[in-house]
Formats: sequence, structure tokens, C-alpha cells
Amino acid sequence: MSKSSMRQRAPWSSRALVAGFILVLAPSAFAAPTVHLVPADDNALAIVTLIGRGLKDPVLLVDARDQATLSAAAAEWKGEVECYHRPAARRAVVDAMAAIADESCAAVADLAAAVHDLWPQPKTVVAVLEESYDWMLRGAAFAGATGAAILPLAPGVRFDAAALGAWTQVERVYLTAGVEVDPSVDPAKVRRLDTPTAVVDELKALVGEKLDQVVVVANAQDRLGTFSPSSLSLVAPLVSAMHKAPLILVSSAAGEVVEREVLAAIDTHALTASHIILVGDELALRSHRIPDPVLAAGGPEARGGGTIVRVELFSQIQNEQPQDFAVGRIVAEDAAQASALLARQQHRRNNRTQRPVVFLTNADSVFALGETISRATTRDLGNVGVSVRAYYRGEITPEIIRQTMLQTNVLVWEGHPRDLTLEERGGIAVDTAPEIAILQGCYTLDRSDPMILIEKGTEAIVATSAAIYSAPGSAFARALFDAVLYDDADLGIAVRNARNYLLALAQLQRLRGYNEWHKTFRAALAFALWGDPTLAIPLKTGKPSVKPVLWEASDDELTLSIPRQRMREVAVDNYVVKPVPRTMYGGLVVQMSDGKRRELKDMYYGVRRMSEAQKHVCLPDQSWGEVISLYAPRSRTLFVLARPEWEKYPDRKQHGTYRFRLGQDASICVGPTQPVGVGP
Repeated sequence: MSKSSMRQRAPWSSRALVAGFILVLAPSAFAAPTVHLVPADDNALAIVTLIGRGLKDPVLLVDARDQATLSAAAAEWKGEVECYHRPAARRAVVDAMAAIADESCAAVADLAAAVHDLWPQPKTVVAVLEESYDWMLRGAAFAGATGAAILPLAPGVRFDAAALGAWTQVERVYLTAGVEVDPSVDPAKVRRLDTPTAVVDELKALVGEKLDQVVVVANAQDRLGTFSPSSLSLVAPLVSAMHKAPLILVSSAAGEVVEREVLAAIDTHALTASHIILVGDELALRSHRIPDPVLAAGGPEARGGGTIVRVELFSQIQNEQPQDFAVGRIVAEDAAQASALLARQQHRRNNRTQRPVVFLTNADSVFALGETISRATTRDLGNVGVSVRAYYRGEITPEIIRQTMLQTNVLVWEGHPRDLTLEERGGIAVDTAPEIAILQGCYTLDRSDPMILIEKGTEAIVATSAAIYSAPGSAFARALFDAVLYDDADLGIAVRNARNYLLALAQLQRLRGYNEWHKTFRAALAFALWGDPTLAIPLKTGKPSVKPVLWEASDDELTLSIPRQRMREVAVDNYVVKPVPRTMYGGLVVQMSDGKRRELKDMYYGVRRMSEAQKHVCLPDQSWGEVISLYAPRSRTLFVLARPEWEKYPDRKQHGTYRFRLGQDASICVGPTQPVGVGP
């Protein structure tokens, strides 16, 4: 398209005849979507475009400071780039958009006319006041989730028959708080949504069973502040539209207020929410600050001098209770970069070509225990046909890191973060990044690397807010992949299950008198997910070569089956393990008969949906040492960690079928033990 034709046509105008003719001749020519650019500081135009185009095409909100990043993002789809602005737009932003599109931008003099172009003949219209930012967000989220048109009204403008214009098929008009209606509008078509409660109730009534099990949370005050506020709430309606989910706007950034108001909304509307998406940074939605449990117990000060751990909202792990919801946080430097993140998620750049999972484990020799667990995890991945490349210690070089960014969809970094420094100056420059990055090291959320990865294309990052010891860190990664490989868990559920595994492990260690259980507990607190928790890790699995451990549930018991066959031995320095797939490990080891080597102790972790009457688990027989039961009431999920004491029974076969009785409390465990496990 020439610049002159761009200036002559109306914004979002139809070119159906031309497009149809070309499609007959060359349908592949239109495989790439059109990328739409609008100013990030024009709330109404940005919201209208995100809802009107964001589900079909990539929409990038442009800030002049992000021109280079957004230019690279726009080029990813290799399609046409169009840009729009209103006459009052800042020249720097208009110039930045024009530079990205390589064309002049179309001026939108009449926002209402542009809305009519975006929704030619809607059946439902949601009217909002342009001066009311929070109601624009609520109205847009509702419109996006229900397929309605969103119409912002200028100050002092009433909704009248003229606002409908050429819309002749409108059956219902929703008027949000503050919008006045003219008598010329048929009252039979009008319905008011004056309260947040009314919005969610109507959404639930309209969407019904299609309502996703997701709640989106934002703080409309995140536009306020002296030092470049993130304004991530601007993209929250698109997140709601992507999931057909309600948007809950909270009144404060304080973590306690956020949790109280969101849980109240879930209960008030009887929402079957399993996932919570936080759209906002720490200034907008503040996570909990918990005193470092290692330091509080008299342990050493964390490397780096940290004295607190940031614990993600809706966790409950800080209260020694299991995390119930799958929680993820949409984080970016600003709304412009957040729009690119969501555009990548909604309109993937490829068909998820299968690439190897890459482990970069740069642990020093003193971290041999964590490396042993990590190597066992790569064996589990390979056992179900997942291609894996793993590099350890000195094998990891800046060149290997650069290559990895190009060659994998899933990166697992384990060990010191000092060598993972992704900077354009003084560090490792990268042009692209994997879709998902697991940064298992100390304070990895506090470095520049997560933001650089997001800028370069990463959609989700699992990382930490505190110092992490190698054994619980690698144990977390193992539990995360276990959930993905064998329970078909999405990323949010996998992170939840892995954090709860560490909580159960810490409780088991404390029960055994293990003095350093606080280190495991700190790791459970510190891990968090930046990204959409409903994302699936792009792995393709096959039939296991070696049968895995299997948990099965009935009304009154859990059955654990441990196969006879094990995978080949993993040995790192003086640590060894010969695992059955799905066996869990942590910091528990036992001295072997040669007096030199130490074997990692087997543990078994199961996650099952259960009722309140099935939340306590009994040991099956005397060959088992401890069992930890954690019950999450909202999701009705039971997390079980059991440890056998086979080292006390040298003649005991370490396989078979074991039955764990279930009940509401510990009283069911009084009485004779179950028979010793038997089986193949």
C-alpha cells in the first residue's frame, strides 16, 4: 500500500473486493495478519483497538521510548502494518508509529465513526464515558468477552439514536455508570450496568458454561505516579477477552486488599475460578513481603544480603498452607511492551516447531546435589520422547547461551545467575528468546534478564525473589516438569504443584528433625510466574520407555504403584541415584555401604482432586517413614508426599503396589497397618 492511499482511506475501512480477488490468485499471500499500531497514551483509542482487533490481529500500543522493541515485534508477523492516531496525539509517538509502519499514519478525527468501522453491524453495544478510565476498562472487558462493540462517549455526550448511526441490527445497549441515555433510544433495548457486581453477573449470565475458569485482576490506579507508571491495566480488557473472563478492578495495591476483594468477588458470583491472572507490576499489585525464614531461624544471611522474600499473591504458602489457585502475572516495562507480549501469545509467530528443551546448569562443584537432581529430570524428559540438550558447568559459554536462545522454545537455567547476563552492553546480546524460561537461581526476578527476555519474545518466566539453594531449586524444576509430562498441567498449575511440593518437602524435613528445612521453605516462597498461567509448555511427549510411578484414587484410598524397572544410574561427584520415572528428590540422602557415595532418597508426590472427607492420608505399612497431606479447599486438591524407609529394610523390594487410606483427619490412621505392598 502506498503512503498516499493510506492517507486517503478511512481507518479500518473494508477492502473486501480487492482482497477477495487477490485471495483467489494467491491465498498464501494473506497468511500473515495485519499489525495495528495506536498510541499507548490514548486510552480510548487503545482500548477500542485492542478489543476490536486484538483477538484477530496483533495490536501494539506505541510509546516512542519503545520504538526499537516494537519495530522488531511488528516485523515478526511479516505482514502489513497499519497505524492510527487522533489529531491531538504527540508528534513523537506519531513519528515512531510511522517509522515502524514505514508509512504515514491515518488520523482518526471521529472516534465514534472508527468504532462503527470496527464493528459494522453488532448486535450488542456497550457505552462508556471516555473520561472514566475504570469504567472503560470494565466495559471493554465485558464487550471483549461477549463479542459486543465498545463505544466511548466524549464528556457531556448522551447516548442517543444518532450514536447508533448505521447500526440497524443492535438488539441490546448496555449503559455503564455515568452514561445518560436520550429518549430517542428504544428503552426496550437498554440495560444498565452501573456497578461492578452488575457487570460480572451479566457476563456470567451471557457466557454461561463458556465462561473460562479464569479471573483477571488489575488496578486502574497504575497510571498514576511520578516515575513512569506502567499503566498495564490498559491491556487487562484484552486479557479478559482472550479468556472470556471477568475483570476485577481492585481499590488498592496492598496485597491483603487485593486478595480480599478478589476472593469476595469469586464468592459473591460463585465463580469456578482455577486461575488468577494479575495484570500489573509490584507497584500496582503488591506481593507479600515475608521475613527470610532461614535468617529468622538463626541461619546465615542470604548471599546478596536479602532479608525478605516476595511471595506472590494468592499463595498461602507463607501461612504453611498449600497454594490453591494457579497464579500468573502479566509484567512488562509499560503497556506498550505488554501489548507485544499479549500479541505474541494470541498470534503465535510459528506453529510451535518442536525444539529441544535446553538445560543450562552452571552449578559449581559444591552444587553437585542439585546437578544430580537436574540430570535425573532430563532423563525423565527423554524417557517420554522429549528432545533435551543439557550443558553443565564449564560447558556453558556466552556462545552456547546465544545459540540456546535461537534453538529452544523452553530454557531451564539452573545455578548462579551471574553468568546469565543478557545486556546489549557488557553482557550477552540476543535478538530472540525462547517462549518459556525457567530461571532457577538466586534473585532471578530482580535482575534485568526477565525484562530483556520479555522484550525479545519470551511469553512466560518462572523465577525467584530470594536466594535459592541448589537441591530445593532443582527439586522445584523436577516437580514442575512432572506435572507437565504426566498430568498434562498448564504452566500455572505446574508452578502451583511444584511450590506445594517444596512446602510438603519442607514439612517432611522438619518432621524428621532436619535442621535446614527453612532453606526448602524459602524456595517454596520465592518462586513465581510472570506470564499467563493458562499457557501450555510446548512439549510433545510419547509412550514412556520405562514405566513411571502411578498414583490412582478411589473413595477411601490412594494407590501407589512403583514399577520394578529403573532408569540408568545418575552419578555426580559422590551423589548417585537410579530413579523410577516420577520419583521425587530433594535434600535427603543416605550414606551407601562403601562409605563414600551418597544416594538420594526416593520420595513420591501425588496430586489428586478429592473431597473434604478425603484430605488426610495414612501410611501403608512399616516400611514407610512419613507422609505429608496438604489439602487446598477451593480447588479440592490433595497434595501427598510420601517417603519410604527402605534403607532400614535392606532386603525390601523397592517396588510394588501400596495403598494409603484416606479420611477427614488423623483418627482414621489408628489401628493396624496396611499389608506390606505387593505387586510386579
